[in-house]
Amino acid sequence: MFYFVPSWYSRQRQWYDNTPWWFRVNNRMTFDDSVNQVKMFLEAKEEIGVMILNYQPQLRYFLHNQGIFGTYYWSFFDDIQNITRFYTKMIHLKDLNWPKGSEFFYSPFAVIVRLKGKIYAVVNYAENGNIHSISFQKNEKITKDYIFDDRGFLSSILYYDIDGQALYQDYLNTNGIWQVREFLKKENDSSPLLMVNDFADKTFSKKYYNSWKELIEERLAVFQKNHIKNNDIFVVASHEQHNQLISTIFKDYRTIYSFFGNRFNLQDFKKSQLTFNEASFVVVDTERNERLLKDFFEKIGFKSIPIMRLSPFDSRLRLGHSQTVKEQIIYFFIDNIERDELYSVLTIILELMSLRKDIELRIVTFRQDIQLDLLKTWIIGLIKTFHFEELFFQHVSEGENELEDEQEIELSRIVMDYFTNENQIIECLDTARLVIDLGLEPDLYTQIASISAGIPQINRVISDYVEHQKNGFVISEISDLSAAIEFYFDGLSNWNEALIYAVQKMSDYTSGKIIDQWKQMLENRNR
Repeated sequence: MFYFVPSWYSRQRQWYDNTPWWFRVNNRMTFDDSVNQVKMFLEAKEEIGVMILNYQPQLRYFLHNQGIFGTYYWSFFDDIQNITRFYTKMIHLKDLNWPKGSEFFYSPFAVIVRLKGKIYAVVNYAENGNIHSISFQKNEKITKDYIFDDRGFLSSILYYDIDGQALYQDYLNTNGIWQVREFLKKENDSSPLLMVNDFADKTFSKKYYNSWKELIEERLAVFQKNHIKNNDIFVVASHEQHNQLISTIFKDYRTIYSFFGNRFNLQDFKKSQLTFNEASFVVVDTERNERLLKDFFEKIGFKSIPIMRLSPFDSRLRLGHSQTVKEQIIYFFIDNIERDELYSVLTIILELMSLRKDIELRIVTFRQDIQLDLLKTWIIGLIKTFHFEELFFQHVSEGENELEDEQEIELSRIVMDYFTNENQIIECLDTARLVIDLGLEPDLYTQIASISAGIPQINRVISDYVEHQKNGFVISEISDLSAAIEFYFDGLSNWNEALIYAVQKMSDYTSGKIIDQWKQMLENRNR
């Protein structure tokens, strides 16, 4: 069995929940190696489990949102709270035991409960519509928070002192009896962080613990003794918060560490952060991470640990339908290119579009800090400089012949998109004829999704995913871009060849093929 250890941690309290209230949900593009690895292993019908080490009372909705709901998991907090419930039950606001005379006022963000003309409580909701938490007040100061589990019960109570500072938090069983208390305002450095209820459901080795790590180690050891088999394998999202924990408790088991994106600062390593001398192998997502990790391993003497560069995303046959669309749509990903180069590229593309009226441009970003309005203003200025107004402008109000100001300008043939999820990418690629990504490190998901859609890509670096004049075009200079676009837009011959090659290449990145590579590496390490 493969056990995945994700790194879904809060930036504030180390082992705490990071689920925001519904109106604070930050819709942005996120990719997670553990989520995608779990999906691939499920697709390949492998037996898997997920080990959740932090407090996540809204876990079921998170798993559903990631498309892996129903996956077997072991939760440390479920363990210490003695929670075995898997079914869910909706909690309705009016079902709770409110004082007589309570009045409910519904704002766009929360429900305000007033009693005798004063605020008694504020009910906050999670993104899925369930009650997230209830903050109780007295004399306009918060006294306690009720934290609810998405399975339909009160999970913990956070208490505050008279100054509104967090005092301690009780983690409850489903009967509302506290099992473990976390002190958030310690009297001194020697005071314990955790206290176990004398009447707790589970048997703990001590009444007091100085850290969550200490208690997690104890319960992981129990889990290992009762559930882990000799041939089980651990896939760990490398994170300084749990690397040492996992390597200590499961040192006798095969372990794979996954390095993804910028989660672990590979340029600022400390030897104490890495404890995988006995790791079976290490998985990285990019050539850059592979290079940094190799350099570090050589410095500290971990030369025997294999490093395997594998995509955390699998390809799935979903060929696009751009052949059925008369327009030739360019999907231009701009997140990994400098501003000056971006302007140069847009100038080249617009000049080509002025000659070929069948070309349309979709400018795509995943980043919230890129101001598309300013980019649009710059594009409008460029169009005016070239006197391309008739080719790219349209009137907002029909019948007007003159554009009075830039506020009324509507671009035609150019669309700018901010994407927040994978489905938006897939939908856009469905009608795209060509993908342009000129970053020195092309976006990995875009590359795999383009292969799945059978779309050629223009890059300026060689990678495992694009072969020159096969399923894409690798340019050495920005000035070569126009010729690269024409290579695929001047007739269908080159484009069809790229489609055929992409379909062939797709087999290299199916979930089954990627998992076979993992297994082969494990077998090689066992010899």
